[in-house]
Amino acid sequence: MAGQTPSARRRGRPQRLPDDPNPVSSGRVGCDQRIAWLVTAARVLGPDPDLARREGFIAALKARDVPVDAPRVSRWESGMHTLPGQVIATYEEVLGLPEGALTAVSDGMLRWFASDQPSRRSPARDEPRHNHEIESLVDRAELGAATGAHWLRLGEELNRYDRVFLREREWAQITHQLVTELGSAVGLSYVRRYEAAARFIRHPNARRHLVMAVGRFVTDPHTQVVAPVLNLLGEVADPAAAELTLRMLTADSDNKYLRRAASSVAAVKLARGHFGPDALPRLESHAVGALRRGESLDGRLDSFDLAVRLPHDSWGRIEHALRTRRAHQLVADARASDEMISPARAAGVVAELAPAIQAATPTHQPQEPDLMLRRLLREALFHSHKPRRHHAALLIAASPYAPATATHCLQLAAESNDLFAARAWTVLMRVGDGGRRDEVVARAVEEKRQSVRARALVNVGLGGMLTPRQCGAVLQRFDSSRSLERHATLFAVGMAGAPQLADLAAAEDPEVKYAAAWWLRQGAAISDEDLV
Repeated sequence: MAGQTPSARRRGRPQRLPDDPNPVSSGRVGCDQRIAWLVTAARVLGPDPDLARREGFIAALKARDVPVDAPRVSRWESGMHTLPGQVIATYEEVLGLPEGALTAVSDGMLRWFASDQPSRRSPARDEPRHNHEIESLVDRAELGAATGAHWLRLGEELNRYDRVFLREREWAQITHQLVTELGSAVGLSYVRRYEAAARFIRHPNARRHLVMAVGRFVTDPHTQVVAPVLNLLGEVADPAAAELTLRMLTADSDNKYLRRAASSVAAVKLARGHFGPDALPRLESHAVGALRRGESLDGRLDSFDLAVRLPHDSWGRIEHALRTRRAHQLVADARASDEMISPARAAGVVAELAPAIQAATPTHQPQEPDLMLRRLLREALFHSHKPRRHHAALLIAASPYAPATATHCLQLAAESNDLFAARAWTVLMRVGDGGRRDEVVARAVEEKRQSVRARALVNVGLGGMLTPRQCGAVLQRFDSSRSLERHATLFAVGMAGAPQLADLAAAEDPEVKYAAAWWLRQGAAISDEDLV
């Protein structure tokens, strides 16, 4: 598997990866190694035994007129160099994976963590599309008829040129449609749209329109989905994006979900150097206020992330303002280790989880312990920075380990430790239910812990449709539940397009009434047909 050095292979033993959570771009186990691991895992652990063998894979490439030999494939899978987009797309094609299944995930990893950021990513295809093809993509996007693959192609074509000229109306309609779809897309359907949007927001002609579309979407007082859209503001050091983030972070508003999502984006932008010194007092004030509340670590994780990213001087100014020694110690420890629990404890959990997942994943030949899988699981579960957790989970989701990871994360979600359970449910949001849809719904219905149940209900929503009986079970405790559970329950039935939404939209409670009406306008979960 990728993640081993050539010298380690010659010695016949796996490379020993350090346990400390070093930065992705450190060069030891950076972006290139992770992407090489992904394409190798997709090949070696895929369903076709012939393609799992390198000779069979080379033969399949040659049948497609791809000039390749064993040394070249070895270099691709060694992690020694950045794989061009065309190579990753070739793996998708030969392995029969959906368009973007590997390239979209790889592009996201490179965009966030590669130390050398090119002005443009290498496209998945060499030749630009013809004008009529691009016009067709634009038409599809405007009409709301584009799949994630279409959006990805449009974003790639946009990325080829310094200047793209569309009428104001066209820019406004396309960006509005893309942002709206981001609010409901799930799984790879979401990842592909997000990567397209990331290319839009980085393009000088599209950026202003997309930032405005994001602002309109998330500042609607009844919007029920914020973070999947708001995360786009972390992609660019644009002054308008920075100001919008700060405004939502410090606004005197009852929308705590908007403030929480803004806190997460602020942590990202702070880590990437998008804020100037004048923003620090506002960030410090927010971090102190959020961390002084008596919530669990999981409930204030976004503010915790923000506090961990603060510059040394900023942390020195606020650390004594924290009400409890525990809150102070959690942040201090994470600033030292970049993990939300002790490194020894994190290593212990993953030491049990990773071998079980690897053993439950079908393989065509005996495999050595996959140390990259262990590293990614540890980051997905316990890293203190949300982008690291997110992209580690997306890599696992794009690999053949996803179904087994879902199974074992469902087991971890039953843990009595609230943080472990919540973190397991969050990883499941990325990797999917692994075909255990009914079990996910049943667990969410039975869960008694409020914050844990809320995350379980989000997973219910990400799974899409519900049977009438499941809808009834999900809504059974709605009237007696608190705000967090209500919000997650509405997400579950909203993404399912449940008929009960019509009744909820006529409720006397204004919060419920307007939320249900928003879901009726937004529509159910989007899962692209080409993924079936």
